[in-house]
Amino acid sequence: MAVEGQGTPAGGEAASEFVLPKQTTMLQHVWRFIIRKPLGAFGVFLVMFLVAMTLGTPQLTDWDVPNLPDRPLGFQLGDPWMSRYGVEEKFTNAESRLIQQESPSGAHWLGTDKNGRDTWARIVFGARRSMFVGLWALMFATLIGAGIGVVTGYFRGWLDTGVQRIMDALQSFPPLIAIILIVTINPLSGQPNLIVIAAALGIVGVPSVQRITRGVVLSTREQQYVEAARVIGATDIRTMWYYILPNIFASIIIVFSTGLGVAILAEAALSFIVPDKVPQGASWGLMLAEAQSFLVEKPWMGISSAGAIAVAVLGFNLAGDALRDVLDPRLRI
Repeated sequence: MAVEGQGTPAGGEAASEFVLPKQTTMLQHVWRFIIRKPLGAFGVFLVMFLVAMTLGTPQLTDWDVPNLPDRPLGFQLGDPWMSRYGVEEKFTNAESRLIQQESPSGAHWLGTDKNGRDTWARIVFGARRSMFVGLWALMFATLIGAGIGVVTGYFRGWLDTGVQRIMDALQSFPPLIAIILIVTINPLSGQPNLIVIAAALGIVGVPSVQRITRGVVLSTREQQYVEAARVIGATDIRTMWYYILPNIFASIIIVFSTGLGVAILAEAALSFIVPDKVPQGASWGLMLAEAQSFLVEKPWMGISSAGAIAVAVLGFNLAGDALRDVLDPRLRI
């Protein structure tokens, strides 16, 4: 009996070692992320709020050539759900005079501008413009820059050297001046165009994306699984597509997320510096340019647009840093 009594606990302990751990639910993953990365969670919240500001009722039956900011994917987007009024709706008082530069109130949360339009509504519409211009610019920069970075980092040699010298020449030119030059030349049409602005932002961002991608590829191509792919006879294209690109995809996602904040800031700076070279409409940079003459007497006009820019940049930077920590195994807790 003593032997049986002693053997039972030992068997139970041994059996418990083979019990599979409970699967973690999505909510548990989210809560763990919030606890470990509170600033990153705050950044993700800000980004989600900005995305919510851009959402409107899609008109899927109205398809045409993609255009910014209300037709980014080919179908027309309705007015943003978070906008209380129309973007160009003007308000008058009992005497039929424009309610100009009114301070924040219950009717107008952020006041009105010099033309009697609701500032909150224009902030919401401006979020759609900034977000979609930034997304188009980063998609252009990421596709071109990452493609060049993978090829040059993999083959190295004279191709890599020549491309790097071209990138050095592009980066030696001040980015904002380069954007203004491209927008001023405007090869597509003589009128200001948001697509041209997005392309200009993308062209300026290509060298940075290319350099980061190339640096990751230079280290990845020396890994043993890449050498094994070459040994079994994989072609260069297959090696880059199936063995290198999937393993650097996390770095590309991080570059994309952090670059969105930079693109939004650059678009606002362009609208602020050369407002006559950008399309008129609800734009955070244009709103800030209009409010600069009234910053002392009526500061809420400039604070609202500047605050929107700051929130967008802060949100994408914090979210990008947290995303880097999550996707990079070397930085995981």
